[in-house]
Amino acid sequence: MPFATKSGRRIHYEVEGHGPPLLLLHGLLQLGSHWTLKGYVPALKDTYTVVTFDSLGHGQSDTPHEPGAYGLRRRVEDVLSVLDTLSISQAHAWGYSMGGWTVCGLAAFAPERLASYVVGGWDPVNGLRTAYAALSKQVPSEPEVDWFQVLLMGARRAPELAEAIEAGDLEALRWCLKACEDTTGLDDALVRSGRPGLLYCGAQDPYHDPMKAVAERAGADFASIEHADHGGAWAKAAKVLPRVLPFLASVNR
Repeated sequence: MPFATKSGRRIHYEVEGHGPPLLLLHGLLQLGSHWTLKGYVPALKDTYTVVTFDSLGHGQSDTPHEPGAYGLRRRVEDVLSVLDTLSISQAHAWGYSMGGWTVCGLAAFAPERLASYVVGGWDPVNGLRTAYAALSKQVPSEPEVDWFQVLLMGARRAPELAEAIEAGDLEALRWCLKACEDTTGLDDALVRSGRPGLLYCGAQDPYHDPMKAVAERAGADFASIEHADHGGAWAKAAKVLPRVLPFLASVNR
């Protein structure tokens, strides 16, 4: 089982395929292996060297109980640890939800390592605040909502997420969510990176309109995934791949 350790933390990764390197960064409560489970890796590995890994706090990677370990700059260090272990100087990076947040972090802190970026289901401007504002209309009115418990309740409806949660470290996962709450204003990083990019989002996801506006400012492509909410635009690979594959092909010419 391969691990990258150059960041000082053990990050479990897997590599499949051949061609230009493509990083796939999963969302909160997911695992690197879920990119294969949902059909993304099988569709990509004949054209790309696909690198998946368990983000810190997830799966086989380390699960420190230190809030500072999960900040965005530290996340980027973990990504670079994997790239350096594999002697990859530059890669295409595709992230969904928390993974999209991390891709924005790469644009902010290590744009020279990005060949291009794909961000799905993440608002670079306001981050989780956008999701919380939408969710607050659906949950009972309380002075303090435990958003982590709300997230767990929804996620457990998907068998693979329920399994990952059951096997996971809940304290570490809670710190992952907290770190995502504290980062906003990453749209400027995408604009400044100068890298070709694609943003996509489910048409029923509250992130949709903010992401479309960011794409316009960054000169990036934008794809709206019809009849999909936040979870749907991840699970419905058959709808997502036809929007992402042409973009990746265009930047590999």
